[in-house]
This record gives sequence, structure tokens and C-alpha cells, in this order.
Amino acid sequence: MKKLISFIILFSVVALTVSAQKKLFLQQHPRWIEWADTPLVHPVPPEHASQPAVMLINDIGIDYRVEGGYIVKHSTNHQLIKVLDTRGVNTYSTIYIPLNPGTKVSSVKARTISPSGKIQVIDKKRILIGYGNNDNYVIVIPTEGVEVNSEIEYLVKEINPCDYFGKTYLQYDIPVAKTRFTISYRKNMVVEGKSYNNLPEIKPESVNNRNRYLLEMDNIPALLPEENSYYDLRRMAFEYRVSYYLNENNEKIKLNTWNNFARSRYDKYYKLTDKERRAANKYLSDLGVLANGDEATNIRKIEQGIKKHIALYDEVDYEERKEVMAFQTIRSMSINAAGYDNPKDVLDTIISKKSASEFGYIKLFSACLTQAGVAHQIGWAWDKTKFTFDPKFESWLGLGDHPVIYFPHQKKFLSPTDRSLRYPIVTTEVIGGKGLFITIPTKGEVTGTLYKTRRITPLTAQETKHDISAVVSFNKNMDAKVDVSHEWYGYQSVNIRSELPFVRTENMKKYASDLLQLSSNYNNIISFNFSNEEYSNYYTNTPLTLYASVNATNLVNKASNRYLIKVGKLVGKQDNLYPEKKRLLPVDISYPNSYNYSITIDIPKGYKILNPETIRMSADYLNGELDQVIGFASDYKLIKDNKNGDKLVITVSESYSQLHFSLFEFERYRNVCNTAADFSNLTLVLGKK
Repeated sequence: MKKLISFIILFSVVALTVSAQKKLFLQQHPRWIEWADTPLVHPVPPEHASQPAVMLINDIGIDYRVEGGYIVKHSTNHQLIKVLDTRGVNTYSTIYIPLNPGTKVSSVKARTISPSGKIQVIDKKRILIGYGNNDNYVIVIPTEGVEVNSEIEYLVKEINPCDYFGKTYLQYDIPVAKTRFTISYRKNMVVEGKSYNNLPEIKPESVNNRNRYLLEMDNIPALLPEENSYYDLRRMAFEYRVSYYLNENNEKIKLNTWNNFARSRYDKYYKLTDKERRAANKYLSDLGVLANGDEATNIRKIEQGIKKHIALYDEVDYEERKEVMAFQTIRSMSINAAGYDNPKDVLDTIISKKSASEFGYIKLFSACLTQAGVAHQIGWAWDKTKFTFDPKFESWLGLGDHPVIYFPHQKKFLSPTDRSLRYPIVTTEVIGGKGLFITIPTKGEVTGTLYKTRRITPLTAQETKHDISAVVSFNKNMDAKVDVSHEWYGYQSVNIRSELPFVRTENMKKYASDLLQLSSNYNNIISFNFSNEEYSNYYTNTPLTLYASVNATNLVNKASNRYLIKVGKLVGKQDNLYPEKKRLLPVDISYPNSYNYSITIDIPKGYKILNPETIRMSADYLNGELDQVIGFASDYKLIKDNKNGDKLVITVSESYSQLHFSLFEFERYRNVCNTAADFSNLTLVLGKK
């Protein structure tokens, strides 16, 4: 499914009433009308004529109401887009609108307006609900009759129960001519907000016995994604939280603090019944966990036992008379799933049924670690690609997606609900970011602050590396063969280790060939072998290894009486950052990493390398203490052997230990990346002595 950045509307957006029908421009331009009976065709804004499309209206907001004794959030999103060329037509041929969890879609309208003014209303039967990215539900609107200079308009209304946090993005990959954003709420509520990335600060105001935030803004420029940058973190956005509620005595009650978060999670995951405690102790005994054993060893035994033998489902039905059913990504559904108020003892059924929801997984981890006497703190981390931690803005937004366990004695982390990872490897979305950890002791008096925020420290660049050792040899016909080993350590191995169990045997050679990048025909692989594929190798950082022998038909080309050896292909493709336009966004990389390559070329007797000096390349960036934070260097040495032929040994080292580079640092970062890319394009010339 195509991902449309222009329509990522997280924790969206907002009902605007027909009463707000102010003029925006002159008469021929859009007006603030919720849904005009007779829409107008608007001229192409000359300043945006080179764009694929322009958003003429982005009318979004939030309305908090009390219904049935509960606070609910009504949202409306009204957008009008004019497509200006074939790129725009292709991009907006289908609209995808992400939905929040628990959303009720109360109304959807959509239509297209041709350049001549013909209106095509999208039949509601054709507007569907489907799965989008990250298994979120999306509204799918197929547009009809769209051509260059057509307009697409839609209006979506949602109702969310008790949603106290949100973030609305107001900048997209196309320009926005007119923006209006509102948050409306009762007088006895206090909503705090924060603007990001040059969005003007918005102050709350009182209107008609209600409070509101209101932003009206012209000409928000397009922001395009750029290589090695977190797009959602950089575009204009407004984040908000319901912070206080005034009771009937006009007392100001603070809501949803981080202390509240820590206390609620502690009560949820650490309060055990006697039956659950006995079940956890027996389970630990079955796993071979010793009461006074080595802490790191016990951590590994607990994690390996849970992740290897307890299935993780979206929801689990613990009905004793039923088998656990599972299909695709939706599991046996029940109102008595482990994530809900269930009067049953959860842990003993998890252990006996070997099945758990995410709630059950975390509770089993907390019980086992506590009963084994392992010092730990369970926490939840923000996705660093979307959220910036602010100690003065106590937002829970994004905290529920990435549970992390910290071990203070080991100073390392564990991802409890990712079954393809093992301690101390955690999901890359949180590496280098911040998390909120419960510090409530399992015994003794509880006072003061109940949480601690801490950085999720990554493995070092030397612990996360990709090493290649290759030997290139030639037969009498000057056909090249490569004997090569690849070793992936730490985070470098995660994607491959996670994919390997799902590669069919008959497809394994092609999979290996794609990793090696030495031949366009995977049948040129003579032999190959993976080793250390098991997830348990993360415990010792034993590298995932691929050994292969390949007839490297793409590595050598003949040119007259010389041979061109594409040495750079041995290290794989490297993306360059040679500029096509001015860089606008800072650089972010997922984790520290490094590369070490050793390439030996067995030079046939009577031949020599004519341009060895081209091998030597270097670039680095030093910090204020003159320590290298990133760098690339390649060198060589020639080993003489008149009897069997000389050997050329090439060594390459590349390292990135810093995760973020400001625009001021970009040129230095780019210089290192481009030097590595230049090496990947290196060709040596082999000729007669």
C-alpha cells in the first residue's frame, strides 16, 4: 500500500463548524465552509505552479466534550488539494487516512472537481477501511475523474474516547495555502500545547464560555523527506495534553503526570496473587534460574525461556475449556483477554497455555525478574524518529509502543516484547532516545518521584559492525572467483537474523546472492553457508556469518589487453550524498556502526596493478576533543611473490559513532559518506608487467 506522507494525520484533527465561514482570500478563493454545496474551481497559485500539487485548504482541529459522563474527543479533518501535474494525479489517485486506535468514524465525504467544474461525488460504498502501514487501520478513498488541475476534497469526522494526548502535523510534502487548526475545550479543563519546528506559538483564549487554541496561517512551505533524516520529527507540528481538571470546588486537579504513569504501570505489572507468585517460582525453577545465581546468566535464561516458548499474540483468550486459536495477525478475541480487566490469575494461564498478549508478556517478565532477585526497571521509550523528550511537558504520547527493561547493575537494556531480539539488543526506534522507567521499589515505603527518565544507550560502533574478508583469484582464462566471508555484529545483524527464519529453502541462494551483491545471476554462487543464525548469539555478540564462493562474472571486465577489477563491488553499494539541492534537514542515523574490510587480490603471474594509488582515500570528522566521531580510510600493501604472483591486500575502516549531525555539521558528514561511496565505485586496472 502506497504511503502518502501528505496524509499522515496522527492524533488528528478537528471539527470546525459552519458558523466559522470567514473569507480567506478574495471571492474566487476558498472560504472557511465545512462543505460547500457548490464548490468553486480555484486558479493555480503561481508560486506553486512547479509543485505536483498544492493543498488549498487544511482545516483541522479537536473538540473535547463530555458525553455520558465521559470526556470524548471529536475530530474533523477537511482538506482540499489541487493536483498540478501527472505526478500529483498519480500520487493522489487513492487517499489513505490513518485512524487512531478505538476511533469511531462518524462521517466521511469525498469528491473530485474537474478543471471545468464537473463534480464527482465518491460513493460511500467505495470508501473502505483497510490495513495501512504498521498494521494501523486506514480509510481508503479511491478518487475518480482526476486529471491535471483537478481538485480533491474530503471531510472525515471521528470520535475518540478519553484521548488526553495528541500531536497534529501541519506541514507536508506539498505546500499548504491556507491552514486553520483549533482545539476547543470546556472552561473547567486546562489543555497545554507546544509548537515544533517554527510553527508559531499558539496561546489559549476564551470564546463563548469555552477555551480554545486557534491558529490561522498562510503558505506553509512544502518539506520533502531527505536521506538520513527523521521526517516526522522535523516538520511543523502542535503537540497537546489535557493537564488539569477543575472539580466542583474549583480545585485544580493535575491529570496524567509521569508519576501517574509509573504508578498505574506498577499496579498493572507488579501486583501478583499468591497463585501467580507460585506459578512464577515454579517456572523459574523449570528454566534453571538459580536464586543466587549470576545476574546476567539469569537474565538470559528468563528471556530465552519466555521468548522461545511463550507465543506473543495481539490478544489471548484464557478460557480454560478452549484451545488458543490463532490466524494471521488477529488472534483469538475475547473481552477477557489478558490486556483487560480479567478476574482470573493471569500468570499461571500464560505459563500453562504458553500464550500471552503484550500485557501478559511484560507481566511475566516483571514477575520472573522480581522473584529471581534481578535488579531491574521496566520502562517505556519514545520513538526517537517522531518525538523529542521535553522534561517540562509531561506527555504520554508515544510511550505505550516500546517497552524496555533496564538493568542498573549491568547498565544494559532489553526489549521484552520483540521475540526476534535478545539482551542487550533493543529495537532501533529507541536507541539513543529517552525512556521513562518505573523506580517504585518492590518492597518498602514508596515516596517521592516514582520514575526516572534515562537515555537508551546503544552498543558502541565497534560492537555493531560489518566485517568483510574477501580473496579474489583468477583462473587461466582470467575468470574471477571470490571467496568471501561477511560477519554482522550487534544491530547490523538484526534485519538479516529476523528475516532468515522466513526464507524458504529454495530461495536461500537468491537471498545470499542479494546480500553478496557480486553477481546478477544467483546461480553463479558455487557454495554458501550461514552460521550463528540463532537469536541467542546476541548474548555474546557472536556475529552472524555468511561464507560463500562466487564466480564473480560482474567483477571483471576486459579492456584491450587489460582487465578492469571493480573492487568497490566487494563492499556493496554505498549511497552518496552529492548535492542536487540545498540540504534542509539535519542528519540522524539509527545506531552507531562500523565497517572493516580486508580484500586480497591474487595477481596472476606476469601481471600488476597499474593504479594502486587510487586505493588510498580518507576523510574524518573530529569533535572538540579531537576524537574521531566518524571516519573513512582505505589503504593497501603489495606482497611480492615472483614465483606464484603478487598479492595486493586492501584494508578499509569506516566508523560512525555519533547519531545526530546538525546542518552546520552536514558538510563534514557528507564528506565521509561520499568518500565511502567513491570507494564503492573504485576500479583497479590489471595489466602486463
